Amino acid sequence: MLSFAGFLLRRIVYAAIVVVGITFVVSAMIKLVPGDPVDVMAAGNPGMTDADKDVLRHQLGLDKSLLPAFGAYLAGAVHGDLGISFRQREPTTALILERLPATAELSFWALLFSIAVATPLGVITALRRDGIADYIGTMIAVLGVSIPGFLLGIVCILIFSVELHWLPSSGYRGSALLALGRSIATGSAEPFWNSFRYFLMPGASLAFALTAINARLTRSAMVEVLHQDFVLFARAKGVPGWVVVFHHALRNAIIPIVTVTGLQLGTLLSGAIIIETVFAWPGIGRLAVQSIEWRDYPLVQATVLVSAVLFVVLNLAVDVLYRLLDPRIQHA
Repeated sequence: MLSFAGFLLRRIVYAAIVVVGITFVVSAMIKLVPGDPVDVMAAGNPGMTDADKDVLRHQLGLDKSLLPAFGAYLAGAVHGDLGISFRQREPTTALILERLPATAELSFWALLFSIAVATPLGVITALRRDGIADYIGTMIAVLGVSIPGFLLGIVCILIFSVELHWLPSSGYRGSALLALGRSIATGSAEPFWNSFRYFLMPGASLAFALTAINARLTRSAMVEVLHQDFVLFARAKGVPGWVVVFHHALRNAIIPIVTVTGLQLGTLLSGAIIIETVFAWPGIGRLAVQSIEWRDYPLVQATVLVSAVLFVVLNLAVDVLYRLLDPRIQHA
């Protein structure tokens, strides 16, 4: 118990150091970005003089050097203050929390799509090694890592929205999970479908590459485990084949899959920027793109910091899950 507590404390300290380092790097990069946000804001006010611009720069803290600006920002971040948006004049924390649920649920559905397809595909290709199913799985994997997500998204829009008129091309109609609860309560699938159909194309576009990676990883892990002595011994004892595959083999092959899944979820939650832009999805990825276009430095810093925290926390959760899945794993 003490060793686990020490491991957890060390991981938390490492995570805090990583987040602080990322915050400093972003603060430094923002100072190097060409363009002045004050000039952007003054574009719509031709009566603003150079003196007025200097006053505004001072009010926004743009005249501070790197280290004092970083120190002030870090002190505010510790207390939950990530600054005020230059453009919208609202706390960046509120703007991100408003967009985060849409990104979180899109990531959830994309990961669910990926696991639902990749796990059985990986198991089947491992059991049918060098067969037709294995070749089909290899082809899917190659396509998954070769086709960019934004290209797949555009193709989906052209086929399912423009040509077939089956799905909406963009937008967001609220949480599908909440709609699922309403559908269960009312006994009608319409509320869920009206919301879920907006998740299908962006979720599938995000999930396709993850599915290819996870399927091949599952196959490799299963092929290795299926040749272990404990699996061969279980088969020799006459244990049913499905018990051997799912209870013995897959259970032991799942650890590297959990690692990659945790990293993938962190990447998805940190903002699938291109996919959110293609589908006009109101998430933090699209918010980050808009904040860069607006030269809204506090909002850029806040989105990067929140993304980094999400990624680090999820990696920490994966490390903890390792211990739960296999107590034999030792952490330095």
